[in-house]
Amino acid sequence: MTENSNVPSLTKYFGTEKGSKDNDKEHTESKTTDTISSNRLDHDNSQLEEPQVCRIFAETPVEPKDPTAAFFDLIGNNSNAVGSAGSGSIMSDLELPNKQEDPYIPPVSLSAETDRRRDAWIPNERTRQALIASMTSAPGTYVPDPDLLTMPGVLLEEELGDAIGEAVGYCLGEAEAAQRRALTADDVTQDERGLRELVQAGAYRAAINLTARLLSIYGQGRGRQGHPTKHSPHSLQLWFTRIALLVKTKAYNIALAEAEPFEQLEKPDVFFQFYPDMYDGRPGSMAAFSFRLLLSELPMHCGKPKESLGKLFSILGTVKKMINNLKKGLFEDGNPMEICETDRADSLKLWNGREARVMHSIINCAISITDYKLAMDLLSRLCERDGAPKQALLSALGRLHLQLGNITGAETCFSEAVLHGPAGVRDIVDKGLLGIAQNNFDDAYVAFQQASNLEPSNIMVLNNMAVCLLYGGHLKEAIAVLESAISTNPLHALHESLILNLCTLYDMESSQGITKKFALLRQISKYSADAPTAILEKLYG
Repeated sequence: MTENSNVPSLTKYFGTEKGSKDNDKEHTESKTTDTISSNRLDHDNSQLEEPQVCRIFAETPVEPKDPTAAFFDLIGNNSNAVGSAGSGSIMSDLELPNKQEDPYIPPVSLSAETDRRRDAWIPNERTRQALIASMTSAPGTYVPDPDLLTMPGVLLEEELGDAIGEAVGYCLGEAEAAQRRALTADDVTQDERGLRELVQAGAYRAAINLTARLLSIYGQGRGRQGHPTKHSPHSLQLWFTRIALLVKTKAYNIALAEAEPFEQLEKPDVFFQFYPDMYDGRPGSMAAFSFRLLLSELPMHCGKPKESLGKLFSILGTVKKMINNLKKGLFEDGNPMEICETDRADSLKLWNGREARVMHSIINCAISITDYKLAMDLLSRLCERDGAPKQALLSALGRLHLQLGNITGAETCFSEAVLHGPAGVRDIVDKGLLGIAQNNFDDAYVAFQQASNLEPSNIMVLNNMAVCLLYGGHLKEAIAVLESAISTNPLHALHESLILNLCTLYDMESSQGITKKFALLRQISKYSADAPTAILEKLYG
């Protein structure tokens, strides 16, 4: 049982070889996008619109002269690249690994050269001139034009409350709500360690509250938007975390408003060179590359995919220039300083991987505006890249063909995908999706059941099993599949897509489905730290 959305995510076309929460992102394949009920349209879009950036991982060392810079976690997905072990959505499940994982980028030890290549960026001409002026002026004498400054501030006037607790109180009574023990920002240390703890626990609203408190240290808290302030890698990382969490909780308009001062991170005060006395002339952007992607994708989540498309193509153009500079023996920004062969090779791997990540985001936008030709063209180009995960990419291309109703084209892609790697759950899922597209729900169910035996906690597979049962006329059995998943593993199965599907089935089963929904709300209250408002409204709306 899969999500229906006018703004699909590329991740829905990708299977994984592990039963992780990322798997459920691909449950919108092919004909299943039309399943269950049109009532789900208003509730599912937000998940599919999630950007490509979202897991916290430590990457950057502590900066000198910045005592607060212990928190340098970058929000990025374990599958930023299509075809990686995970599906590739920027803000799926927030985890805390110890290093960046990107299938296009080899693991490297942190060093000055690693920092340089990671932070490299080509500023626009006006910013370049401002950076030169800042570096060549006597200390404390350079005064930039106000419009060259990035002046962010927290816009939410009050801290966010416990949405689940409020829903329980409204539906089940204050007595039951009082039994809930929700983790809040007051329950953790007021630093990046506390923020990690909240994110790990899934207490995203509480984490958003804590980011506001921490940003106040930099003079960027409530009421400070539009006021000049200094930036650091740490402050920008806090903003990245905050905006990504706002996206996670589907507060898209707030995220867009708070992100507005950053524009596309092209102003001089987000570059190290703007603070020569603090960073000794170190070049590059203080903001993570994934932050650029997130800011570019934000308009898509607010119904402006063409705006996102333009911003993403702008990033892609800059990345291509940087790759061409490296191929000419220059630094990424065109600096003629020499770079050794090993460092240049590592830089090319990094930036080729980032080029692929931007292409994935563009594919997402193309799909959201039904420009399938562009999406297929970019997927085909990704398949042709050296070292590309062709098996996953071909599977994705096949699922896009299914989205268009081209069963023959999908079969061709799926058959070719099998030739590029060992058979796994992805191939079985592809077989099941073909069955759904051909209205052969019995065979499709057998395939999904086989995949479920290999990965019992795979939400996408369970959802599609329910789809097959529903279209086979077995509504109660479809409900039983999803209810069994929750009872077996509530911590994992109480996932947005599964809950929304189950609520829709309850509505189809009986006008008295509200009783079962309230039982589901009790489960969520017991096992979940947070939940998007869309789920809670579905439970009692």
